[in-house]
Amino acid sequence: MNNAIKYAAFFRGATDKPEPYDYQRRLAESPSESRLINIPTGLGKTAAVVLAWMWNRVVRKDPAWPRRLVVSGGGDGVFHEDDFVEAHMLEQR
Repeated sequence: MNNAIKYAAFFRGATDKPEPYDYQRRLAESPSESRLINIPTGLGKTAAVVLAWMWNRVVRKDPAWPRRLVVSGGGDGVFHEDDFVEAHMLEQR
C-alpha cells in the first residue's frame, strides 16, 4: 500500500469527506517547506495544513516536519474550538 492510499484513508478517518482534494494530498506527500496556499474559502485549507502536518509528524514521525504547528484564525479571524478538539483527538490515536 503506498502513501497516497494510506493518506487518503487517514484523511477519510479525520473528516467527513470521501477523499482529499488533490492539493491536500500533494501537500501531505511533499517535503516540509514553507508555502503559500491560495485556495478559495470553503475548500479545506485548514484541513489541508493541519492534516498534512499530523500525517507527517504524528503518524509517519517524519523529523523533517516541524515539531510544532501554529495555526492562526480562519477567514473570520477565529480559530474554531471544534477544529481544535478534532485535531487534538486525532493526535491522541
